[in-house]
Amino acid sequence: MIVRPARPAAALAAIVLLTCGIARAGTPIGPDQHFTGRVNGHHAGAIVRVVCPGPSTVGRTGAVLSGQTFSVSHSPAGTGYTGLFSQVYAWFTANAGVNGPLAARLTRYGTDVAIPAGVQVPCDGTGQVEFSSCPYLAPCAYGWVPTFVTVRFANVAA
Repeated sequence: MIVRPARPAAALAAIVLLTCGIARAGTPIGPDQHFTGRVNGHHAGAIVRVVCPGPSTVGRTGAVLSGQTFSVSHSPAGTGYTGLFSQVYAWFTANAGVNGPLAARLTRYGTDVAIPAGVQVPCDGTGQVEFSSCPYLAPCAYGWVPTFVTVRFANVAA
C-alpha cells in the first residue's frame, strides 16, 4: 500500500477552515468581532414561552418561563459588532424601559445564558431581543453595532 501525503489544496483548505475566525463554544468574546444573537438557540424563528394565566388581551404582559436562554455565535458575516468591548448584553426591546436593567451579560460564544428572572414581555405577538456590546442606555465608545433577533411570544398558560 502506498501512502501519499495530503494534497496541498486540501491541507490549505483545512487550515483556512480552522483559522477563519469562527469561534468554538466557550471561546471568550473579544473586541473587534462580528457576532450573531440567538434566543433559545435560534437566530430566526425564535419562540419565547410566556406565562400569562387567563385570557390574553392586548397590552398584557407576563413572565418569561424559566429555562430559556440567550447566546451569541462568532460569525464573520454577523451583523453585530463588539467594537472595543469584550462582552455582549441581551434584552427584550418590547419593554426596554422596564426590562433594561434585566439584561443578560454574555462573555463567551456558544454558551447559553438564562433569560433573567422577572423579565416581563407581551403575552402574545412578536417582539425583538437586542444584542449589544454596549449595556442598555450606557454611554459607549464609537464603533459597536447591535443586532436584533425577532421572537414570537407564546402564552403557555392560555
